[in-house]
Amino acid sequence: MMTSFVVFLVSAVGLLISAVALPTTSPSSTSKRSDALATLQNAVIKQWQLITQMQSKIATLESRLGKDRPVAFMVSVPYNQDLNVNQRVGFGTPELNVGGGFRTATDSFVAPVSGIYVLFLKVMGQIGTHYTNYMTFQLKKDNAVIAETETNDNDNSDRSSVQVIVHLTKGQSVWVVKSGGTGRTIFGGGVVSTLGGFLLRAD
Repeated sequence: MMTSFVVFLVSAVGLLISAVALPTTSPSSTSKRSDALATLQNAVIKQWQLITQMQSKIATLESRLGKDRPVAFMVSVPYNQDLNVNQRVGFGTPELNVGGGFRTATDSFVAPVSGIYVLFLKVMGQIGTHYTNYMTFQLKKDNAVIAETETNDNDNSDRSSVQVIVHLTKGQSVWVVKSGGTGRTIFGGGVVSTLGGFLLRAD
């Protein structure tokens, strides 16, 4: 590509010099100059076509690079938390944050690219010794519920998990809230309660 560019450029410059240097005192000279200018015009047109093709190929490559961008994250609840209904679950520093989608400041994942994502949530809650002391957790996308799970057992604690496949537009946020139940404590530390996900396919 670049070699062709140089050849065309050198040819165009040479033709331009020849055209300017030609005398214009006779019809034959005028004809030669017209021919040289026509040849120069064709060379410039070919060069412009070459540049356009290169720009198109660059745009295609940039588009592919954007779609091939990997996205994956994993984050854990760092400590036990007493939660009220509709309170957002707090997470710590991500163990994995490829693509930079998880935002610790807001305890949310923000899609860096549009596409199909796989998300999963695992929680362990202290619910007491009665079935009535349950807790429900919701995975939300811009305030819309996309998944829900519940901890409910007759011993002192219970584990629960949920997985969902969802489309996210670039910039959309996902987070976790305690959505109901009289139980209050979600266990943290290690990988007891976690949130994670990855980009399955970009748009």
